Parts: sequence; structure tokens; C-alpha cells
Amino acid sequence: MTRLFRPLPKTIFGRVLLTLVLSFGAFAVTTVAAIVHYALIPVVQRSTEDLAALMELSAHTLVQLPPDIREEYRARLLDEYQLRLRTEDQPPQELRYYFFPYVTRLSQSLGERLRRPVRMTSNVIDNTRWFWVDIDTAQGTVWAGFPRNRINTKPMAGLLVISGAALWLLIVTSAVLARRMTLPLTRLSQAAEAVAKGRSPDPLPENGAREIASLARQFNRTSQQVRELLADRTVLLAGISHDLRTPLTRLRLALEMLPEQTAPALATRMEQDIEEMNQQIAQAVELGRTLGTGDRHDVELTRLIGEVVGNRPRLRWQPQGACVRAVNVMALRRILGNLLENALRYSAGMVEIRLDCTPDGGAIFVLDRGPGIPASERKAVFRPFYRLEGSRNRRTGGSGLGLAVARQLAVANGMEIRLGNRIGGGTVASVHLAQPEPTAEFTDDSGS
Repeated sequence: MTRLFRPLPKTIFGRVLLTLVLSFGAFAVTTVAAIVHYALIPVVQRSTEDLAALMELSAHTLVQLPPDIREEYRARLLDEYQLRLRTEDQPPQELRYYFFPYVTRLSQSLGERLRRPVRMTSNVIDNTRWFWVDIDTAQGTVWAGFPRNRINTKPMAGLLVISGAALWLLIVTSAVLARRMTLPLTRLSQAAEAVAKGRSPDPLPENGAREIASLARQFNRTSQQVRELLADRTVLLAGISHDLRTPLTRLRLALEMLPEQTAPALATRMEQDIEEMNQQIAQAVELGRTLGTGDRHDVELTRLIGEVVGNRPRLRWQPQGACVRAVNVMALRRILGNLLENALRYSAGMVEIRLDCTPDGGAIFVLDRGPGIPASERKAVFRPFYRLEGSRNRRTGGSGLGLAVARQLAVANGMEIRLGNRIGGGTVASVHLAQPEPTAEFTDDSGS
């Protein structure tokens, strides 16, 4: 079905502005129409009727005067009323039709007085436009004319000035009103987005309209409750970590004190279990910490990546020049470390690191040859303690917290992590240093 109307603007500001423009625009049009109909048209009608009567009376008076005083009469009419009379032996030359709203209404008034259709014509005399009409008298035709400056009106210029001023006032007033109405909502949206990213925004001003003030007050309370909840979660996890690590320490001591005849395989398996529990506790506490926004400093990414890679086996990193960007160094180190650990755990081959240094911030890519991540699971793997079936299970050492921590750090520090499939098999994990607009997931087309 064909759409008859364009869609409304997507923002509240746009919709409010459009509503105000349409409302005030309709009011302005109605006002102008009322002024024209009830004020200007009656004035113009009375003015044209008076001028039509003067032109007819002057023409009939001219032919009734003695010839010796006709020129004096014409001079007085021209001087006092800007009205020129010519007899049929001196008709105006080069007449043609010229549209002018006032003259159109004057033609109607003359037609009513002369009882015949009248169409005034025009010519230019000494760079001045004149309008003429022929009037039949008892002694022949008399041409009556007047100059354009006698009317001294500029309807089109006036219409343009009024329309321009009305349009300017309409847009400015509507924009100011719309901005005042939507600014509190914009602040609320920005604050809510900051809370969603793990930040603690400043309290919103609880003023303005009663509904807006109430909404800001409720948001401030909710934001405070969220901060308290996160702080309580951190304290709780820290307490659980402390309580769990105490018996784990005793188990490790007991393991060290086992008799020598204890089977080595059993002792080794118990040590691995204790170490795995320690790692899981550490990752859980790390997730519970305040992973907020950190300070950003200019850093040379090539050197930073080289430090993170270090001497780890199965990593392929080839620096390709300097790339300086403002980032939270500690957060980026932890993100890259988690992504590399993830890639090495689930891939038996080489893991590649690439840097794409672009003006909008750039991106760092970690490419592995593991089993890959199905498209339906790419959002779920960022949830805490979520693990894929198959190769990504507890036996491989994964606790399901690495990607969750990396994503929380990235969101809090203005970065974005994406997951995609690699041509030939494997996963491409990319860290975008400046969050771009949502696009299709990255797919490696290098063929490597």
C-alpha cells in the first residue's frame, strides 16, 4: 500500500517541533487570512470605488468645460490628484495589459459604474508606469490615467516581508519551545545510557514542570539504588571470595601433607581442581568490581599490543607503523588479554593479531582457527557464566566470565567488541576503539 504521508521524525524534539510549526503555521495563515478579508479588502474596495468615481466624474467634467480652461483643469487634476486626462485625439501609446491586484479591483469598480466590462491597460511614460481606462462621454472618449506611485503600495514586497518574518518567528519560537520541552528528557536519556554503561551520572535537576521534576526525582532514586546494589554486590563477592579461599588454602596445605604413597595422579588432579576453583573465584570477583570509566591517555597502540602479546606461544603479530590513540590503557590491556586467552584456549593453531589504524579510532582484530561461534550465540556468550556446548565447556578451562568482563570494560570506556566468523573457519573478535554505528558483523575476507 502506497504511503500517503511521510513518516514522523524519530526524535521527540523533531515531533514536538513539527507539531508546533504546523499549529503556529495554521494560526498564522488564519490570522493573515482574517486580516486580509476583514480589514484590507474593505479598505481596498472603498479606495477603488472612490478612485473610480473620481475618474468618471473628471472625464465627464472635462468635456463640459470650455476649451480655453480645459488645460488648466487637467493641470490641477494632475497636480492635486495625480490623475491625467486625454481626449481621443491624444490617446496614450503602446498600451498593454499589466497585472496589478489593486488595478484588477479598480477595474471591477469602474465596470460597475460604467455598466460594461473594463480592463485597464498600462504603459511607461518617463520611466513611470501609468494605468489607463477609456471612458465614454457625450462628446467622445476620454482616457483617464494615474501613475503607479499614486497607489504607493507594494503588496508582493509586503507579503514577502510578512511571510519571512512570520516564518522566522515561527521556526525560532517553535525550536525554543520544543527544546525547553525535550531538554529534560534528553538529559534523562543520557543519564540512563550512562547507568546502562556502568557509570554513575550526576543527579538530574529536579525542577521544571511537575511531571518532569517527578520523573527526575524517581530516576535519581533509582540510580542511587543501582549504585548501592552494585556496591553491595562487590562487597558480597569479596566476602564470598575470602570465605571460599580460606578452606581452599587449608585443602592445599592438606594436599601438601599427604603421605608419599598417595597416587601422583590423584594429587595432581586435586591440585588442578583447587587451581581451577581459585581462578573461577578470581574471575567472579573481577566481574563484581566497579569496571567504570577510566582516564584516557594517548598511547602508541603498536607498542601496547606488543607488550600484551609478549612471549606467548602461537601468537602472530606483525607491527605496521605507529598508531597513537587516546584510550584507557588498563582497560584495553585487560580486554586484549581476555580475547587472546579465549582464542588460544579454543584454537590449536596460530592466533593472529591485526591493527587497523583509522581516523575514527581504529580497531584491533584477534583471529583464530577454532570451531567458531554460531550467529545465534554471539550475544549470549557475553553473559556471565555462559558457555557454549561442545568444545567450549568446563573441561577446556572456560568459566564463562572472560568475555563478560571484556565487554563490560569496553562499554564503560567507549569501546565495542564484535564477534564474527572467519572465512575458512574460526572466529574474528574485534575491539573498536570508537564505537561506530551498528553494522553487519565483521567477516574476514583476507583468505588467510
